Amino acid sequence: MRTGHGATVTARDVVVATHYPVFDRALLFGRLEPRRELVVASTLPADRDPGGMFITPEQNTRSVRTARYRDGQRLLIVTGEHFTPGTDDVTARWERLLAWTRERFPGTEVAYRWAAQDNTTTDRVPFVGPFHPGAGHVYVATGFGGWGMSNGVMAGHLLAAAIAGDEVPWAGLYDPRRLHPVREAVSMAKLQAKVARHFVGDRLRGSHADTVDDVAPGTGAVLRVGGERCAVHRDDAGAVHAVSARCTHLGCIVHFNDAERAWECPCHGSRFAVDGAVLQGPANRPLEPRDLPARPATPAT
Repeated sequence: MRTGHGATVTARDVVVATHYPVFDRALLFGRLEPRRELVVASTLPADRDPGGMFITPEQNTRSVRTARYRDGQRLLIVTGEHFTPGTDDVTARWERLLAWTRERFPGTEVAYRWAAQDNTTTDRVPFVGPFHPGAGHVYVATGFGGWGMSNGVMAGHLLAAAIAGDEVPWAGLYDPRRLHPVREAVSMAKLQAKVARHFVGDRLRGSHADTVDDVAPGTGAVLRVGGERCAVHRDDAGAVHAVSARCTHLGCIVHFNDAERAWECPCHGSRFAVDGAVLQGPANRPLEPRDLPARPATPAT
Protein backbone atom coordinates (compact mmCIF):
# COMPACT_ATOMS: atom_id res chain seq x y z
CA MET A 1 0.00 0.00 0.00
CA ARG A 2 1.17 3.53 -0.79
CA THR A 3 0.24 6.44 1.46
CA GLY A 4 -0.79 9.88 0.30
CA HIS A 5 2.77 11.05 0.98
CA GLY A 6 4.29 8.43 -1.29
CA ALA A 7 5.52 6.03 1.40
CA THR A 8 5.08 2.28 0.92
CA VAL A 9 3.68 0.21 3.78
CA THR A 10 3.79 -3.60 3.76
CA ALA A 11 2.18 -5.97 6.23
CA ARG A 12 1.53 -9.69 6.52
CA ASP A 13 -1.96 -9.12 7.92
CA VAL A 14 -4.34 -6.22 7.34
CA VAL A 15 -7.48 -5.28 9.26
CA VAL A 16 -10.00 -3.06 7.45
CA ALA A 17 -11.73 -1.18 10.27
CA THR A 18 -13.00 1.96 8.58
CA HIS A 19 -16.73 1.72 9.45
CA TYR A 20 -17.62 1.14 5.80
CA PRO A 21 -14.79 -0.92 4.24
CA VAL A 22 -12.51 1.51 2.39
CA PHE A 23 -12.22 -1.14 -0.30
CA ASP A 24 -15.00 -3.69 -0.56
CA ARG A 25 -13.99 -6.86 -2.39
CA ALA A 26 -16.56 -8.71 -0.30
CA LEU A 27 -19.37 -6.39 -1.57
CA LEU A 28 -20.57 -5.81 1.98
CA PHE A 29 -22.35 -2.61 0.90
CA GLY A 30 -25.34 -4.81 0.05
CA ARG A 31 -25.54 -6.01 3.66
CA LEU A 32 -24.73 -2.79 5.55
CA GLU A 33 -27.21 -0.05 6.30
CA PRO A 34 -25.77 3.37 7.33
CA ARG A 35 -27.32 5.28 10.22
CA ARG A 36 -26.58 8.78 11.46
CA GLU A 37 -27.39 10.00 14.99
CA LEU A 38 -27.36 13.47 16.50
CA VAL A 39 -25.67 14.39 19.79
CA VAL A 40 -25.93 17.48 22.02
CA ALA A 41 -23.81 18.24 25.08
CA SER A 42 -24.65 20.78 27.79
CA THR A 43 -22.92 21.90 30.96
CA LEU A 44 -24.61 20.83 34.17
CA PRO A 45 -23.90 21.61 37.84
CA ALA A 46 -22.55 18.55 39.63
CA ASP A 47 -25.50 18.48 42.06
CA ARG A 48 -27.91 18.09 39.13
CA ASP A 49 -26.14 15.07 37.66
CA PRO A 50 -28.79 12.35 37.13
CA GLY A 51 -26.20 9.82 38.27
CA GLY A 52 -26.32 7.14 35.64
CA MET A 53 -26.76 6.20 32.01
CA PHE A 54 -30.31 6.06 30.67
CA ILE A 55 -32.04 5.11 27.43
CA THR A 56 -35.66 5.61 26.40
CA PRO A 57 -37.68 2.74 24.91
CA GLU A 58 -39.78 4.74 22.47
CA GLN A 59 -39.17 5.48 18.79
CA ASN A 60 -36.29 7.86 18.01
CA THR A 61 -34.50 6.67 21.13
CA ARG A 62 -32.88 9.17 23.50
CA SER A 63 -29.75 8.21 25.40
CA VAL A 64 -28.54 10.25 28.40
CA ARG A 65 -25.23 10.12 30.23
CA THR A 66 -22.77 12.53 31.84
CA ALA A 67 -19.01 13.02 31.85
CA ARG A 68 -16.46 15.03 33.80
CA TYR A 69 -16.05 18.64 32.78
CA ARG A 70 -14.18 21.65 34.12
CA ASP A 71 -14.77 23.86 37.18
CA GLY A 72 -16.65 21.15 39.05
CA GLN A 73 -19.32 20.86 36.39
CA ARG A 74 -20.57 17.85 34.50
CA LEU A 75 -21.17 17.50 30.79
CA LEU A 76 -24.65 16.22 29.97
CA ILE A 77 -24.60 14.19 26.72
CA VAL A 78 -27.89 13.41 24.96
CA THR A 79 -28.12 11.40 21.74
CA GLY A 80 -31.06 10.58 19.53
CA GLU A 81 -32.84 11.33 16.25
CA HIS A 82 -31.18 8.60 14.22
CA PHE A 83 -31.77 8.73 10.47
CA THR A 84 -30.35 7.65 7.11
CA PRO A 85 -27.73 10.00 5.61
CA GLY A 86 -29.35 12.08 2.87
CA THR A 87 -32.48 12.83 4.92
CA ASP A 88 -33.67 16.35 4.16
CA ASP A 89 -34.96 17.56 7.56
CA VAL A 90 -31.82 17.41 9.72
CA THR A 91 -32.29 20.92 11.14
CA ALA A 92 -35.77 19.96 12.36
CA ARG A 93 -34.31 16.87 14.01
CA TRP A 94 -31.72 19.00 15.84
CA GLU A 95 -34.55 21.19 17.13
CA ARG A 96 -36.50 18.20 18.41
CA LEU A 97 -33.47 16.83 20.26
CA LEU A 98 -32.69 20.26 21.76
CA ALA A 99 -36.31 20.73 22.85
CA TRP A 100 -36.35 17.29 24.50
CA THR A 101 -33.12 18.09 26.38
CA ARG A 102 -34.28 21.53 27.57
CA GLU A 103 -37.65 20.18 28.69
CA ARG A 104 -36.08 17.52 30.93
CA PHE A 105 -33.05 19.54 32.05
CA PRO A 106 -34.29 23.15 32.34
CA GLY A 107 -31.69 25.89 32.26
CA THR A 108 -29.04 23.90 30.44
CA GLU A 109 -27.14 25.66 27.69
CA VAL A 110 -25.96 23.55 24.79
CA ALA A 111 -22.18 23.86 24.52
CA TYR A 112 -21.51 21.36 21.73
CA ARG A 113 -23.39 19.43 19.11
CA TRP A 114 -22.28 16.89 16.54
CA ALA A 115 -23.41 13.75 14.74
CA ALA A 116 -22.09 10.20 14.62
CA GLN A 117 -22.46 7.61 11.87
CA ASP A 118 -22.38 3.84 12.04
CA ASN A 119 -23.56 0.84 10.04
CA THR A 120 -25.88 -2.02 10.91
CA THR A 121 -25.73 -5.43 9.24
CA THR A 122 -28.82 -7.03 7.75
CA ASP A 123 -28.88 -9.67 10.51
CA ARG A 124 -27.93 -7.13 13.25
CA VAL A 125 -24.69 -8.97 14.16
CA PRO A 126 -21.32 -7.29 13.38
CA PHE A 127 -19.00 -8.55 10.65
CA VAL A 128 -15.68 -9.41 12.31
CA GLY A 129 -13.26 -11.87 10.78
CA PRO A 130 -11.88 -12.86 7.34
CA PHE A 131 -12.87 -10.26 4.75
CA HIS A 132 -14.17 -12.76 2.15
CA PRO A 133 -13.89 -16.50 1.35
CA GLY A 134 -10.56 -16.10 -0.44
CA ALA A 135 -8.95 -13.82 2.13
CA GLY A 136 -5.93 -15.33 3.84
CA HIS A 137 -4.52 -12.33 5.66
CA VAL A 138 -7.17 -9.61 5.28
CA TYR A 139 -9.76 -9.10 8.00
CA VAL A 140 -12.68 -6.74 8.52
CA ALA A 141 -14.52 -5.27 11.49
CA THR A 142 -17.72 -3.35 10.75
CA GLY A 143 -21.46 -3.21 11.34
CA PHE A 144 -21.31 -2.40 15.05
CA GLY A 145 -24.78 -0.83 14.96
CA GLY A 146 -23.92 2.01 17.34
CA TRP A 147 -22.41 -0.26 20.00
CA GLY A 148 -18.79 0.50 19.26
CA MET A 149 -17.43 0.44 22.82
CA SER A 150 -18.48 -3.15 23.48
CA ASN A 151 -18.17 -4.48 19.93
CA GLY A 152 -14.79 -2.79 19.53
CA VAL A 153 -13.41 -4.73 22.49
CA MET A 154 -14.92 -7.95 21.13
CA ALA A 155 -13.45 -7.30 17.66
CA GLY A 156 -10.01 -6.61 19.10
CA HIS A 157 -9.94 -9.92 20.97
CA LEU A 158 -11.35 -11.89 18.04
CA LEU A 159 -9.02 -10.45 15.38
CA ALA A 160 -5.91 -10.73 17.55
CA ALA A 161 -6.69 -14.40 18.10
CA ALA A 162 -7.35 -14.97 14.38
CA ILE A 163 -4.06 -13.36 13.35
CA ALA A 164 -2.17 -15.37 15.97
CA GLY A 165 -3.77 -18.59 14.69
CA ASP A 166 -5.78 -19.25 17.85
CA GLU A 167 -9.27 -20.73 17.68
CA VAL A 168 -12.18 -18.83 19.23
CA PRO A 169 -15.34 -20.92 19.82
CA TRP A 170 -17.69 -18.01 19.07
CA ALA A 171 -15.88 -16.71 15.96
CA GLY A 172 -18.50 -18.18 13.63
CA LEU A 173 -21.19 -15.91 15.05
CA TYR A 174 -19.40 -12.85 13.66
CA ASP A 175 -17.83 -14.39 10.54
CA PRO A 176 -18.42 -11.96 7.61
CA ARG A 177 -18.68 -14.95 5.24
CA ARG A 178 -21.84 -16.19 6.95
CA LEU A 179 -25.15 -16.18 5.10
CA HIS A 180 -28.58 -16.46 6.72
CA PRO A 181 -30.99 -16.28 3.76
CA VAL A 182 -34.14 -16.68 5.84
CA ARG A 183 -33.15 -14.30 8.62
CA GLU A 184 -31.70 -11.64 6.31
CA ALA A 185 -34.10 -11.90 3.37
CA VAL A 186 -36.56 -9.22 4.47
CA SER A 187 -33.86 -6.78 5.66
CA MET A 188 -31.82 -7.22 2.49
CA ALA A 189 -34.88 -6.75 0.30
CA LYS A 190 -35.85 -3.54 2.10
CA LEU A 191 -32.30 -2.22 1.92
CA GLN A 192 -31.94 -2.88 -1.81
CA ALA A 193 -35.42 -1.49 -2.51
CA LYS A 194 -34.47 1.74 -0.75
CA VAL A 195 -31.25 2.00 -2.77
CA ALA A 196 -33.12 1.36 -6.03
CA ARG A 197 -35.75 3.94 -5.09
CA HIS A 198 -33.11 6.60 -4.57
CA PHE A 199 -31.01 5.58 -7.57
CA VAL A 200 -34.00 5.99 -9.90
CA GLY A 201 -36.30 8.37 -8.05
CA ASP A 202 -33.72 11.02 -7.23
CA ARG A 203 -32.99 11.36 -10.93
CA LEU A 204 -36.64 12.16 -11.58
CA ARG A 205 -37.57 14.47 -8.75
CA GLY A 206 -37.17 18.23 -8.96
CA SER A 207 -35.23 20.59 -6.70
CA HIS A 208 -36.55 23.25 -4.35
CA ALA A 209 -34.45 25.76 -6.33
CA ASP A 210 -35.13 26.62 -9.96
CA THR A 211 -31.86 28.42 -10.69
CA VAL A 212 -28.53 29.11 -9.02
CA ASP A 213 -29.92 32.49 -7.99
CA ASP A 214 -32.56 30.69 -5.90
CA VAL A 215 -29.93 28.94 -3.74
CA ALA A 216 -29.83 31.04 -0.57
CA PRO A 217 -26.64 31.58 1.48
CA GLY A 218 -25.89 28.55 3.66
CA THR A 219 -28.03 26.20 1.58
CA GLY A 220 -27.57 23.77 -1.29
CA ALA A 221 -29.59 22.27 -4.13
CA VAL A 222 -29.17 19.82 -6.98
CA LEU A 223 -29.67 21.57 -10.34
CA ARG A 224 -29.42 20.43 -13.92
CA VAL A 225 -26.59 22.32 -15.58
CA GLY A 226 -25.81 21.60 -19.22
CA GLY A 227 -27.65 18.29 -19.05
CA GLU A 228 -25.82 17.15 -15.89
CA ARG A 229 -26.95 17.25 -12.28
CA CYS A 230 -24.75 19.49 -10.20
CA ALA A 231 -24.68 19.89 -6.42
CA VAL A 232 -24.68 23.66 -5.87
CA HIS A 233 -23.93 25.32 -2.51
CA ARG A 234 -23.84 29.02 -1.69
CA ASP A 235 -21.70 29.91 1.34
CA ASP A 236 -22.49 32.64 3.86
CA ALA A 237 -20.42 35.16 1.90
CA GLY A 238 -22.48 34.51 -1.22
CA ALA A 239 -19.85 32.52 -3.16
CA VAL A 240 -21.22 29.58 -5.16
CA HIS A 241 -19.56 26.14 -5.16
CA ALA A 242 -20.61 23.48 -7.68
CA VAL A 243 -19.62 19.81 -7.87
CA SER A 244 -21.00 16.75 -9.59
CA ALA A 245 -24.12 15.44 -7.82
CA ARG A 246 -23.23 11.80 -8.60
CA CYS A 247 -21.75 9.95 -5.63
CA THR A 248 -18.39 8.49 -6.60
CA HIS A 249 -19.23 5.17 -4.94
CA LEU A 250 -22.02 3.84 -7.17
CA GLY A 251 -23.53 6.93 -8.76
CA CYS A 252 -26.54 7.80 -6.60
CA ILE A 253 -27.55 11.46 -6.43
CA VAL A 254 -26.41 13.25 -3.26
CA HIS A 255 -28.66 15.33 -1.00
CA PHE A 256 -27.75 18.45 0.98
CA ASN A 257 -27.61 18.21 4.78
CA ASP A 258 -28.74 21.69 5.78
CA ALA A 259 -27.63 21.39 9.41
CA GLU A 260 -24.10 20.11 8.82
CA ARG A 261 -23.65 21.70 5.39
CA ALA A 262 -22.52 18.57 3.64
CA TRP A 263 -23.55 16.49 0.63
CA GLU A 264 -24.74 13.01 1.59
CA CYS A 265 -25.53 9.90 -0.42
CA PRO A 266 -28.84 8.31 0.68
CA CYS A 267 -27.92 4.93 -0.86
CA HIS A 268 -24.83 3.89 1.14
CA GLY A 269 -24.04 6.86 3.41
CA SER A 270 -21.05 8.51 1.73
CA ARG A 271 -20.61 12.14 2.82
CA PHE A 272 -18.80 15.00 1.09
CA ALA A 273 -17.83 18.56 2.03
CA VAL A 274 -19.33 21.41 -0.01
CA ASP A 275 -16.16 21.46 -2.12
CA GLY A 276 -16.58 17.74 -2.88
CA ALA A 277 -13.91 16.37 -0.49
CA VAL A 278 -14.73 12.95 1.01
CA LEU A 279 -15.89 13.13 4.63
CA GLN A 280 -17.18 9.57 5.04
CA GLY A 281 -17.01 6.36 2.99
CA PRO A 282 -17.67 4.05 1.28
CA ALA A 283 -16.77 6.61 -1.41
CA ASN A 284 -13.02 7.26 -1.55
CA ARG A 285 -12.93 9.78 -4.41
CA PRO A 286 -14.19 13.37 -4.16
CA LEU A 287 -17.10 14.81 -6.11
CA GLU A 288 -15.67 16.41 -9.22
CA PRO A 289 -15.83 20.22 -9.41
CA ARG A 290 -18.11 21.79 -12.01
CA ASP A 291 -18.09 25.21 -13.67
CA LEU A 292 -21.42 27.00 -13.79
CA PRO A 293 -22.43 28.81 -16.97
CA ALA A 294 -23.31 32.50 -16.92
CA ARG A 295 -26.91 31.78 -17.90
CA PRO A 296 -29.39 30.39 -15.32
CA ALA A 297 -29.52 26.65 -14.75
CA THR A 298 -32.77 24.69 -14.92
CA PRO A 299 -34.16 22.61 -12.02
CA ALA A 300 -33.24 18.93 -11.87
CA THR A 301 -36.44 17.30 -13.17
